[in-house]
Amino acid sequence: MRLAAPEGGLYGPGVHRPTVGQVLGAGFSAAAGEIWVAGLGMAVAFARGLLALPAMAFLTALSWLTVVGAVGRGGGLDEIALSLAHIGGSTRARSILAGLWLAGLLLWGALRLTWVAGAMPLLAWRLAGRRGERPTFASGAAWRFHRVLPVAVAALVLGLGGQLMLLAGVVGAVAIAGPAQLSSSPGVVAFVTAGALIAATVIATSLSVLGDVAVARASMAGEGPGVALTRAARSFLARPAAFLTVVLVVWLATTLAFGSLQGFLGALAGTLRGGPRALLVFPEMALAVVGALLASAAEMWRLSAVGALALGDQPEREPRRMSLRTESFGSLPPSQ
Repeated sequence: MRLAAPEGGLYGPGVHRPTVGQVLGAGFSAAAGEIWVAGLGMAVAFARGLLALPAMAFLTALSWLTVVGAVGRGGGLDEIALSLAHIGGSTRARSILAGLWLAGLLLWGALRLTWVAGAMPLLAWRLAGRRGERPTFASGAAWRFHRVLPVAVAALVLGLGGQLMLLAGVVGAVAIAGPAQLSSSPGVVAFVTAGALIAATVIATSLSVLGDVAVARASMAGEGPGVALTRAARSFLARPAAFLTVVLVVWLATTLAFGSLQGFLGALAGTLRGGPRALLVFPEMALAVVGALLASAAEMWRLSAVGALALGDQPEREPRRMSLRTESFGSLPPSQ
């Protein structure tokens, strides 16, 4: 495994065919060691709501002016409702609203990719046993963004394709549910339908994981879009069960942690019901903040574990031992 550093160095050759437990442990240690980066990810998550404010402000202001104008003309509720309906029928208003919403969405996507491009070299440096010069978040964001962007777009297309496939399977299952009850062998139809839904779910999940692998390779190893996607497909097809298990374990751990947090803050809110109402806001705010921080840390864990599994599976490299105690996935850094 050779992880390219953003300044031109590499993080070094690493372990050959790591196990699921090894990459999960090393990925968790890497994410925990750079937990401050999860704080930046939390800020990016909150920025999504802030970037939607211009579109909401435009719609609110336009609706308010429309209502004021209708009331000023002496119109009643019917005229107000008709005036508000005209906003939806106005091509100009719809275009401005769509443009503001799309601009906010694209800007948030750029911020998120910048966070991924800056965070992953730091995680790769820790996965490689902290060999060589420590990369900076700014250098990773500057030098890896152009590599991560096209791969992230391809990953988005893969994810959407998987979701559409799953949706088609669900719609097909619902469509044949009625006629299947009238058939001579409803059990066979139900078995085939269940098998098709399971297959669609596995394929959709696999496509999403494949996108994660490609993003991890582009951001950690500095691979170009074509190389990252090709080698990601090769790595995934070599060990599909390992990649799916890693993603499933991270998802289960995150879900359990968030559920425990929600239960604790719910119990805390119950103890505060007899006090001032202002105190009831605290558990909700804490849940939002800690939940966003947990989601960012889980994404760092997932991408670092998936990247270590993909980049560590290099059959042409000499097998090396890995120490989870030292988080060693590599040795000395060559050049990019």
